[in-house]
Amino acid sequence: MQPQIVKSDGTKELFDSNKLLGSLLRARASKTIAEDIVEKINKEIRENMTTSQIYDRAFDLLNNRSKRTAVKYSIRRSVLNLGPTGFPFEKYIAEIFKAKGYETRTGQMLQGKCLEHEVDMVAWNDKELIVAEIKFHNEINAKSDTKVALYVKARFDDLKSENFKIAGKNRKIGRAMLITNTKFTTNAKKYVQCVGTFEMICWDYPSKDNLFDLIEETQMHPMTCIPTLTKKNQQDLLKKGIVNCMSLKNKSSALKEVGVSDEKINDILENIETLCMPE
Repeated sequence: MQPQIVKSDGTKELFDSNKLLGSLLRARASKTIAEDIVEKINKEIRENMTTSQIYDRAFDLLNNRSKRTAVKYSIRRSVLNLGPTGFPFEKYIAEIFKAKGYETRTGQMLQGKCLEHEVDMVAWNDKELIVAEIKFHNEINAKSDTKVALYVKARFDDLKSENFKIAGKNRKIGRAMLITNTKFTTNAKKYVQCVGTFEMICWDYPSKDNLFDLIEETQMHPMTCIPTLTKKNQQDLLKKGIVNCMSLKNKSSALKEVGVSDEKINDILENIETLCMPE
């Protein structure tokens, strides 16, 4: 029988090596490497080991085999490190949609039929206007539940029939989205599938065009995935509005502004080129 492990919220569950294997394969690790890592961890696993300890061990083993794949494996936790507030994550999502060809704004006030609403992100192109509610969680096991889905539906219902003047043009909402960095509860997904008012995007949902897929498609890796950046470096850069690797590459002067040495700046830029740029 497999030992029990401790999740980040303090609850316990039986260690499932298939979950670990799946997460490694989703990070594009080869089947051979993924199975080898799982085999090693199966031999090392012990009662009450934490999920963070398991992740750290898997990351180290993967990093020894393929640093680029290890970065992909770390993306989920790197997105988590965009906190503790949700504002950098909102900007990060906006940057992903920019990379998909949209113009974007965050924190926009839109007048609905009954009330004025602050919308976390609007994104538009010649074909459509998207409005998105963006929920950031600091805990990797936290989930957006049915209450969130009900609240978001009520807001979108109030907005959906209105016209909005954005970038000099009157526009109607074409798509509405609820986006989170973690996951949704089963009931939240069931509810939204039933009402069909808006789309849901989280780390691994839907099966196609989920958050991980969008990051891979746009190559908008979070700046926090660079291993040579300290926690303080990351927080200082977030305060400057730099949330992804591409922005950091284009605004490398910000590294000097937050006190990073010239030698370390070179290392960081090399890491960006090696680990984050398209292959």
